[in-house]
Amino acid sequence: MSDVASSRLFWASTVLWIVLWTVFVGRFILLVIRLREDVDKHHPHRRGHLSSAERLTWSYWFVFRSNDDYGEPIIGARRREILSVFFDMVLVLIAALVWLVVSATILA
Repeated sequence: MSDVASSRLFWASTVLWIVLWTVFVGRFILLVIRLREDVDKHHPHRRGHLSSAERLTWSYWFVFRSNDDYGEPIIGARRREILSVFFDMVLVLIAALVWLVVSATILA
């Protein structure tokens, strides 16, 4: 493979990884917003008295550490969906880093 083709492949796939990562981050943010809306709609007393900083930490604690879904199946489903998207994001990041290292060694 020529140097020009290798360089184009490297940059094209690097852009692909960045776009894929951006899509995952956007979906993750959207899911967190929808989870907050569901919790606020069904249980407004759970977060109403918290400051903005406390709401942010509460959201992350609720997704990753809490086992309580407040009796709402949709809240548990959203939490599981957020966790799967989060772990997909981690896998994509690892794959992108491996790709960058392998392709950089090929180009060198």
